[in-house]
Amino acid sequence: MNNKAAQISVQAWESDGILLEKYAYTSGSVEPLLRHSHEEYQFGLSFNCQGEYHYRGAYCFIPIGSLSVIHSGEIHAPSDRTCLTAPAHFAMMHIHPTWLHTVAAEMAEKPVSLPFFSTIFLTDSKLNRLFLALQAALDQKNSNLEHNAALWDFLSYLIRRYASNSPSVRSLKSTHAAVMLACDYLHAHYTSDISLDTLAAIAGLSRFHFCRVFRKELGVSPSVYQTQLRIAQAKKLLLQEIPISTIATMTGFYDQSHFGWHFKRQVGVTPRRYVSKIAIIS
Repeated sequence: MNNKAAQISVQAWESDGILLEKYAYTSGSVEPLLRHSHEEYQFGLSFNCQGEYHYRGAYCFIPIGSLSVIHSGEIHAPSDRTCLTAPAHFAMMHIHPTWLHTVAAEMAEKPVSLPFFSTIFLTDSKLNRLFLALQAALDQKNSNLEHNAALWDFLSYLIRRYASNSPSVRSLKSTHAAVMLACDYLHAHYTSDISLDTLAAIAGLSRFHFCRVFRKELGVSPSVYQTQLRIAQAKKLLLQEIPISTIATMTGFYDQSHFGWHFKRQVGVTPRRYVSKIAIIS
């Protein structure tokens, strides 16, 4: 048995009622945490170790790759293990109940109660992707729209698929004109830090229904659409031999690192590599 204390590193980000924590443990001895509760809903995703909780009167095991769900105000305690035989990495997200209530109410288009999840863990690859997209939006210092859209995508899918009291959602109607109004605004203000509230108001829809119809019409989320507009303009500016850091600012990205991360995701190469390839081709 390894009697050496495990080393623990934590990274944390907080934004508008959402707290993201990323934990990394080395192998070694650990001290079990006390029973506690918190105001927020807690969602956890373990990347390489089985999760364990004392929760709702039982000892619960959370498989690797499953998302754990702990309700607002409910007493729980993590594993009572005193030793980790291997390194452990996991992410926790605490989301204020106001967010879940707001999303559920906009889905139902009427007053609703807080979403209730009877299952303590969910095994769903799409849900995991949405969780990780929200995590990336928080820790990459992404735009307001990226943050908003990632949060609504995650919560609306979670509530609709897994809440025991999931609200009924009306079928989508033709809203092409409304989506085009939002698109026109994005084209005119693509460098700005636009909020989801602003676009939904322009379209005359709730935030939930705006996200649904936008994706149905164009095949991508509003935040991805805005990023595509920024990258398209950045490509033109790169050909003018403008410094990459200047282009990042001109096209609305947080900084050069943020710009490079998105550029590579969209184009497949870094901005610098893109310029070198263009030079070779020409």
